[in-house]
Formats: sequence, C-alpha cells, structure tokens
Amino acid sequence: MDELLAGETAPLSPAEEPMDDTGEQAPAEFLPPADGEPGFGEPLADLPRMQPTRQEWAAAVLSCRKLPGQRLERLVLALVGTLALLAGGYGAALNFFRDTTTAQPFVLLAVGLVLWAEALLGLRISAALWNDLCRRPACTLYEDTVLQEDGTQLPLVELALVQRYRGCTVLVWNRRHLPLALVVPNAACTQSADALQRHLHQLVPAVCRFGTARTPRLHRPAKAAGLAVVGVALFAFALAPALGVAGTISPTGTVLMLSRDPETGTVTDLHSGQTFPYPVVGRMKKQWLTGDCCAITYQTTDGSTHVYLATYGDRGSGYSYYYVAPLLTGTWRQYEDALNPGITLRCPSASPDIQVLSPSAGSDYSQIYSQTVQFGTLGVALCDDEGLPHWTVVLGRDYDASDGVDPYGSLIICPVSMEPTEAVTLHYYSEEDQERDFREAMGLPSVEEEEKLQELETTPPTFSAEQDYTVREDGVYFTWDGGATYSKALGPGEGVETVADMDPCVMTDTMAAFLTVSDFSSGQSVTLHLTRDKGKNWQTIPLVDFTDVHPIDYLGMDFLDDSFGWFAASTGWSMGTGMLAEFYTTHDGGLTWEDQLLPGKVGSTDGFTGMVFCNENIGAATTHSPNESDWPRLFLTPDGGRSWQEAILPWDNLSDDELSALIAQGVYAPGRVTGITDLGDDHWEVTLAQGANEQQEIVLSADSFDGPWTLKEVREVS
Repeated sequence: MDELLAGETAPLSPAEEPMDDTGEQAPAEFLPPADGEPGFGEPLADLPRMQPTRQEWAAAVLSCRKLPGQRLERLVLALVGTLALLAGGYGAALNFFRDTTTAQPFVLLAVGLVLWAEALLGLRISAALWNDLCRRPACTLYEDTVLQEDGTQLPLVELALVQRYRGCTVLVWNRRHLPLALVVPNAACTQSADALQRHLHQLVPAVCRFGTARTPRLHRPAKAAGLAVVGVALFAFALAPALGVAGTISPTGTVLMLSRDPETGTVTDLHSGQTFPYPVVGRMKKQWLTGDCCAITYQTTDGSTHVYLATYGDRGSGYSYYYVAPLLTGTWRQYEDALNPGITLRCPSASPDIQVLSPSAGSDYSQIYSQTVQFGTLGVALCDDEGLPHWTVVLGRDYDASDGVDPYGSLIICPVSMEPTEAVTLHYYSEEDQERDFREAMGLPSVEEEEKLQELETTPPTFSAEQDYTVREDGVYFTWDGGATYSKALGPGEGVETVADMDPCVMTDTMAAFLTVSDFSSGQSVTLHLTRDKGKNWQTIPLVDFTDVHPIDYLGMDFLDDSFGWFAASTGWSMGTGMLAEFYTTHDGGLTWEDQLLPGKVGSTDGFTGMVFCNENIGAATTHSPNESDWPRLFLTPDGGRSWQEAILPWDNLSDDELSALIAQGVYAPGRVTGITDLGDDHWEVTLAQGANEQQEIVLSADSFDGPWTLKEVREVS
C-alpha cells in the first residue's frame, strides 16, 4: 500500500534483506541511478576492464613521478646512490693504485647502482602501477566522482594530480605508499577529451597540468644501458688488481699501466714493454717523482726491496741516448743555508762514487754508492755493494742535459722504502757558492768585499779638520794632524757603518772616545772605545748590558778633560718589561767607572733626555716629563751625581692663561738640556734645546743654584 501511494519501491528492512547460501544477509547490489533521478549526473567517460597499452602505462608512471613525495624520494635515492658510487669509486681507485683487492668497493658500487636504477627507472612504482592498471575494474567517470563496478567511489576533489598526454588523461590520487592512477583514454570520453579537460580544470584547478599534449616516453632502454656501462666500468676498475692490472696517473696526466702475471709474479710496463728484473710479491708502491717519472717500489720472493723507474720523457734533444750518472757531477744540496744544507749529494768528477749525506739518523744515510742502475734517460738507482737500491735520483723537469758544461736545473732524490717517503729537490752547489757560504759562516767578507777592502787599505782616508775622524767601508779612522798620520779604531762590520753610529764621540788633544751598541739574543750592550795616546793604542771597555727590556733610546757620554768624564743611558719603557737606566762617572780618563745616583724616577718610569756638566761637580740632566708631556723635568747635581735636586721651572704649576702667556714669549717645546754655566756670584744659567731640529734654545737664569729659575730669553742657535 505504501509503495502504491508513494509510487516507488520502499527499501527493505534488515529483516527483509535476502540471504545468501550461508544464511547471512547478501550485500545489496549497487545500481546506478536511473535517468532523470537524482544521482551523479551525466557520465564523462566509461572505462571497461582492459589491459593498458604501453603508452598508457608510461603516462601513468610519468604522472606519478611528478608528485612531490615521489620526486623527493627519487632525489634522496639519487643522492644516496651518488654517495655510494663515489665511495665505491674511491675504493676502486685505491684498489687500482695500491694494487690491492678488497670487498667494500664492490658492495658500495652495487648499492649505488641499485639506488640509481630506482631513482632513474622507478622500477618499484612502474611494476606496482602496471599490476594496478591490469587489475583495475570497469568504472564510470562522473562530474564529481569515479564509480567503480564494485561500488567503490574515488572523489575527484581528492585528486593529487591531473596530467594530459597525447591519447589519454591520467588522474592520480596520492596514497601513503604508492599513488593510485587512473588512465582515461580519449576514446573512452562520452563527449571529448577537451570537455573532460575543461571540467577537471574547473573542479580541481590546482592539480591540473595540461599544457601541450605530448607522447609519453620513459627512455628506459637508454637509461638502463647507461647505468650498465657505468657499472661495468667501475666494477672492472675495482677488479683490475685481481685481474693483474695496476696503474696510476701523474699530476700532469701521464698514465702508468702495469700488468702482472698472477702465477709467476712477472710485472710488465705496458708503455715500454719492459719487465721488472725480479718477480713481485705483494703490493707495489707507486710514487711520481716528476710528472714523467714514477718510482715503483716492490718486494721480491726473498723479501728484499727493489725499485723500477717508469720514464716517459727526456731532458735532452731526444735524438740520442745519454748516461745520467755523469750528469750528477758536483755538489747538490737541499737548502741554501750553509749551516743546514739538508740532504746533500756529491759526485766528484774524477770518481764514479756518489755520496749522499743527510741529517737524518740511520745506516742508509751518509754512504758512498759505487753501483748505479739507469732507467731510461731520466733517473738512476743508487745501490750498495749487494745490488740493493737505497736512493733513486731523477733529473728534474727544469734540468737541461744538452749543455754539458755547467749543470742547470735540479735533481729529485728519494729513499727506497715500502713505507711512505718524501721526494726532495736538490739544487746545484757550485764552487763559488761553497766559497761564499764558507765566508758567510765564518763571518768573513765576500770575495768582492775583500777585494774592495784591499783596494781601500792602500788608499789613505781623507779628513776635513786637524782633529777629525771618518768612517769608511774598511773601518773607522782618527787623526790628530789633519791626516798626515792616522789611526784605525775599528774594522769593517764591528757596529759602525756611518758617522751617526759614533754619536757621541769625544776628541781632545791626546785622547778620543766613542761608544758602540751591539745586539745580543736578549738585549743590547754598550762598549767604550778609548785611546789616550792619539790612537797608538785603543782600549775596549764594556760599560753596561741591558737585558730583557726595550732598546736603548738615550745614550750620552762626555769628557771635560783627560781625567773626568761621564756616561748615561736609558731604555724605553713598557708595562710588560719596564725600563733600565745607568749613570757613571770617571776620574781617570775612562779606565774605571763609578756608579752614581739616578735623578728622580729615572730607571723606574722615566728616562734620560739629556745631560751636561760644567765641571766635575756641577751638572744638569733632563728627563721625560709625567703623562708624556712636552715639558721636561730638570735635575741639578752639586756633587758630581752623588745627589740630585729638581729645579722649579717657569712652566711648572701654571694656569692655562699663564701657560698661554709663556707660549706667547716663544716657549713651545722645550727639549733636552744643552748647557749649564756658572756666571759667578752664585748666578747660574741653563740652556734647553727647542724645536724638532733644535734650531732654538731656551735660556733660564737663577740668582741661586737652588732657584727659582726664570725665563731669560729664547734665541736662535748659530
């Protein structure tokens, strides 16, 4: 009754649903909505159950590869595969160059090739999609969903990618493990492929990638062939030592290839065709000494070590053969330092023996070798009396063997050992070089300097005054009679090169004195050079050594007569090393010296800038002022340096205005003290130098030795 009134069939209740043969309720059969009834709308494509063509399968594979997850996975596989191939290739290179065979490179190469095959060919996703497409049930594509014949639906709004190729459109749903692809051939569309494209573009525009339709191609045979070629090459490279092939490449590109017979151990140089004189046991150590000469060190059946030089070049014209041993004549050494020459090779011209000297300890060093074995025209092996090699000597790339007169270029020498060794470059050491270094080591002048000094010794020095001194390349000379006779005080290289190096220098009617400063490892020393008989005899008197401080920045000395004199010196100051200062007087013409008191803070924070005496008791000294000011401090001594008192100067304790007024009188940069004068009746006068070139002097006066001191005048120095 309800069905008649409603005009339709009422749904069955659970109790009324039909039962299957097992007694359970059978699933209701899915029937698509009839025409005109509410449902999925007009179908856009009907896809019967069928096996996909190769072109449709390729379109599905290429579409799924464009998913971000799949692209990232392939990128990771390619990266890991590249690392595995690089590691395996490095291991294969070590196998090839070190003449060993290990299993690790083969494992890494296999893993790398498998990963690259998966990244390039997509074997897993290709196989899964083929099986998925072959099992795909018949389905109908509606406007909003794909309805399969078993009743399952695939909503179109959940599409991850829509890709159009020539002949089909691929719909891809992204799943956790493998994507789900549905290939819609153009012939399956109820209207047209363009209508399907427009509808999908309106429904899910973000995932549609239409563009220009093209034929899908995987290029799988070419990629597989490329991977196969790479794999065969890498595996052959790694298997080379096991197959009896080994080699290496020099930095300049020269290739060394060796072939070893696994049964006899005979090794052949494939470039020259020569075989090693002894069978090889174990690995071969290959070391390029030059870009065209490689030393192959190996051990033979009795455990002895031998060497073979593979040569690929020439140092002459290349038209004739020559012997290498005669080209080693002379002395060759590693360093230019005469005291530390390093490895030295000596080959006397009249003897076939070759001597190798080395600072390293060991019985193989510092020996004479009478036997040599030549390889090609580039190198020789130096052998002992039993024929075992100890050194290899190769002509350097810059060696010119065509001259035959003076050796030009370098030699490369290397010890023979299965352990890692270092090749050393030797340079020719001529007789002239030996003479030069011997003179330098002994502190003697060079041959040219000696000839010039001999010429100077026959030429008398020239003087400009009756009492004068001069400095030449051959020494220091003094005269007391205008040059008629003269005295040589110092020779060349004894610390005086110019007249400025002798400041201060004192000359009287009978005496002369000057100072020299010499450096030693931790400081400086001051020496007095003195004569009291017009240069007939010179005395050298050490005065002071300053250790572990800054260099000397003040040096003063003077003699008032043949008996009284003084000496003062001070170094620079720093927070780390401090400073030192000394002040001495003499009353016997400089033979002995008495240590005196230092004024103010000299020796702790201040240093001397000047000192003068007007007699053996009265003297004055200036020191650096506090805070690095340009205004010095003046100290006076009434008793020859046994006590000092500081003088109060006109610029002490002035206000800014008073100091400006003093500067207006011409006082701007007082410097060292240059004189102190007793004017009589306890009147005194002190002069200070002023200006960078000391072209002016400041004159201070006082009516008492104790002061106060006033500014008298500022005058030009004549």
